[in-house]
Amino acid sequence: MFNLPGRITDRPLPAPRDDTGRWIGGSVEQWVAELTEAALEHGAGGFTLFSPGGGSPSPTSLGRWAAEIAPAVRAAVADVTETA
Repeated sequence: MFNLPGRITDRPLPAPRDDTGRWIGGSVEQWVAELTEAALEHGAGGFTLFSPGGGSPSPTSLGRWAAEIAPAVRAAVADVTETA
């Protein structure tokens, strides 16, 4: 299980990680790439999203997570595992 603080932005961030290498967020595409890699390369079996300051994500972020990010990660992982 990976816990991920971060914001979901409309445009890609120049760097989705801070100076220490911690994930800070990014566009839907950046999130999908990060979570897909975590699942495939590191065996992540689940993810928890929370706001960068701690606590619950905004309704907008949660909606984007549920409608855009989670389905895209599931599809990307399924594509790789079906062809393996």
